[in-house]
Amino acid sequence: MHVLWIVAGLSLALTGCEQGDKTSVATTEAVLSLPTFFVDGQDVVVTKSDHRAKGLAFHTLVLNDAPVLPPASAVIAYDENSTVRVTSPISGRVLSTPIPLGTQIKKGDVLLKLDSPDFNDALSALEKSSANLRLMKESFDRAKKLFDGKVMARKDYEQAQDDFVNAQSEHDRARKFLEKLGVQMGGMSTQTGAFHLRAPLSGIITEAAVNPGMEVSPNLANPLYVLADLSKLWLWVDVFEKDIARVQTGQPISVKVSSWPDYEFYGHVDYISQVVNESTRSIRVRCALDNLDLKLMPAMHASVSIRNLPGQPSLMIPLSAVIAEGDQNFVFIKTSEDRYHWQAVQLGIRFEKEAIVRVGLKAGDQVVSNGALALRQDMLLNKMESTNASKP
Repeated sequence: MHVLWIVAGLSLALTGCEQGDKTSVATTEAVLSLPTFFVDGQDVVVTKSDHRAKGLAFHTLVLNDAPVLPPASAVIAYDENSTVRVTSPISGRVLSTPIPLGTQIKKGDVLLKLDSPDFNDALSALEKSSANLRLMKESFDRAKKLFDGKVMARKDYEQAQDDFVNAQSEHDRARKFLEKLGVQMGGMSTQTGAFHLRAPLSGIITEAAVNPGMEVSPNLANPLYVLADLSKLWLWVDVFEKDIARVQTGQPISVKVSSWPDYEFYGHVDYISQVVNESTRSIRVRCALDNLDLKLMPAMHASVSIRNLPGQPSLMIPLSAVIAEGDQNFVFIKTSEDRYHWQAVQLGIRFEKEAIVRVGLKAGDQVVSNGALALRQDMLLNKMESTNASKP
């Protein structure tokens, strides 16, 4: 009897195992039979197990100071507020060795020493006028005492006064002439015999047209030196008149040059011309450019993006995420782990690889930036197959 019970128990156990295995297999088969890709209205569902999921990449939208115009060609130039073209205010012959190009100069440094007869004549005129002024002052002071003591006639007193005033005027004229030449009166005696041409501002020698022993004069065609503070530059860009309303002074700019492809330089719109070029229908816009590391140089060609004013940010979307159908643009927005919504959007200015979003998206939205076109094609194909399957 015990043997029969054991056999019966084993039979029941085996039967239970077989039924459990069948249930597990059925469950696995049911899971495997679930679709990994299907369309739900304007949404498409792509599970992680679907091969399409591996080809998708995403871009999260953020607010930033987007460009108001496509990048434009521009030319870098000297900041004329920080640049001086040095000429000699007096004729003479160069005595000193010219300063090499690229030398950093401080305001007041001696750029050239000139042997100048005109300068020596000016110094002599100042010395003579100074001596004459002292003499006339002494004469006037003596005449005033005599006149106050009623010992000198008014006519003689007034003559002494006129002589003193004329001597003062002559001295002032000689002094102002030397000051115009840049001579500091306190150090005048150190320049006797040679005129010192000094730097009017700090900067770098960027151009030079002077040789030892050459004769210089105020009317030379070219400056002796160009001295510039290259940490500040200007950038000139021509903006078409149809776009000029988008440009305002103070707008930030970003600049790229071929010499430094991995760098971006920054500045702001500084001035907008009030004159339209009749041949190109464009308006010149000047930008102030920071160049603290001195990578940029005048006359370089650059690409400039004029951006929104701070506080007026925009959304930028990669064009790889945008699909055009008819006269509308669409994107796929990721709404959950496996679900993507087919969303209409309105775009603003288009650039080479990006566009400004006007309507349809917000900051934080995640769009499909790679694989969107293939996803749309499979979505349409799935809809078509579903439609055909539903037909009798």
